Amino acid sequence: MAGSNNPAHANQVMTRRCPVRVTLFAAALLVVVTATTGLAPAPSLAAPLGQPLPPPPASGFSVQETAHLAFFVQSSAQTDAAAFATTYGPAAEQAFTELTGLFGVQPPTKIAIYAYADSQALQRAIQGIDPVEAPSVDVIPDPQGLTISLALPTFLARSPREAENAIRHATAHLLVGLAAGHNLPRGFEEGIAQYVERLPSPRLARIAATVQDASRRGTLLSWSDLNRSRPASTDAELISAESYAVVAFLLDQYTVRSFRDFLAALRTEPDWRLAMRSIYNRSAGEVENQWKDNLPRWMAGGWKDNLVAAFDLQPARDLLAGANYAAAKAALDRSQQLYADLGDRERLAEVEALLLQCDTGIQAEALMTQTQQALELHTYDRAQILLTQARTQYAQLPPEQHPTDLLEAYDRIAVSGIQAIDSLDRAQQLSRRWRDYPDARAAAVGAGSTFAALGDEEMTARSQAVLHDLDVRQRRLVLLLAALACLTAAWLALWLWARGPAEVKW
Repeated sequence: MAGSNNPAHANQVMTRRCPVRVTLFAAALLVVVTATTGLAPAPSLAAPLGQPLPPPPASGFSVQETAHLAFFVQSSAQTDAAAFATTYGPAAEQAFTELTGLFGVQPPTKIAIYAYADSQALQRAIQGIDPVEAPSVDVIPDPQGLTISLALPTFLARSPREAENAIRHATAHLLVGLAAGHNLPRGFEEGIAQYVERLPSPRLARIAATVQDASRRGTLLSWSDLNRSRPASTDAELISAESYAVVAFLLDQYTVRSFRDFLAALRTEPDWRLAMRSIYNRSAGEVENQWKDNLPRWMAGGWKDNLVAAFDLQPARDLLAGANYAAAKAALDRSQQLYADLGDRERLAEVEALLLQCDTGIQAEALMTQTQQALELHTYDRAQILLTQARTQYAQLPPEQHPTDLLEAYDRIAVSGIQAIDSLDRAQQLSRRWRDYPDARAAAVGAGSTFAALGDEEMTARSQAVLHDLDVRQRRLVLLLAALACLTAAWLALWLWARGPAEVKW
């Protein structure tokens, strides 16, 4: 890297120009330094095929590699390369995997992340880099050198999400530069670097508000002005927000695959307008007008959607684990679109398996809703059938997603209703025989009490009708027996009165 006093950066630039000579030179230099200073050489880092390591920096740096990254951390009391890689390596590797898939590119060497404890060493290291970030940014990507330089003290003070976003942002600059042959204009490049971050909702809302305010005031930048190497506007916040909005439109309206093709076209056609026409079949002006026409919808809530966020399946898994199937399906639908666009069959199969769980859960919930409606209508036999179907669906889901208590409660209601109906039918059958009246009445009373507890007014009335019929029939029987008793008594009295004294004395 021209003008840099950092041997790591200088060696890396030379490596791009003359790899064999620089490799031999670096090896010889390392032997000399070791022999004359007594310093131990940097650890040997074996890079996988097609992913050689960047040249190691001068002494005073600890080194740690991951699958696609090499961390060089300047010695300090705060951390070393091993600890740094343990803390930030997983997020950096995830960013690498997602973004290489997004842009359809694999770097020829491992990405080097240089963490400087000394701010002056950092400033010397980044001299000569064509700036792609604002001067206030302290995580500096070098797309030509495939390196990221950062100020260790301020970086360690970031929250985990802020640190992850800084690495994702810088990595996007490196990889999109490779994908577009370093011909992607500034506005698009900054927009995609922001778009791949895990932006919190408040920051996204500010981006949308900034674009909305500029649209209302008529101060939106044209795409030509936005993509100048040195934008005419000094409103950095507007440039940043509008860059995000433009890339969001291109990805949402024309898919990820088209954007990747646009980047590939820039390798051979540096004029972004011509490259855009060849991929989108419209002039840049027409696409820009489409973006402006779409702004009201985007500002009304479309800004909440981020297609790149669909790389992360964990939020959908969390929703699925909480049995929030509809929300999980909505998130997975975006993931399905993303992985289908990227042609990632392995992850697409994973998404489709999760979608199948969502569909099963949604169907199970629909059956539970129908069961509830059936119970409210007091169609207990239908409710029991629906419950059986719902249990079959839930059996295909993890046990923790089963609404066991609700299933049991619905089952108790359905069974109670069916048993009460059977008791009422039994009471009606028993009412045909005089000797079974006590059992018939007990069955009718039990059924009526159950229906009343279930709030089934119709069946409660039917139970009362059966009881009333039994009572009427019993009353009639009692009156009949009483009448017979009275007739018998009257006949006996008449007989006693009418028979007279005995005619023959014995």
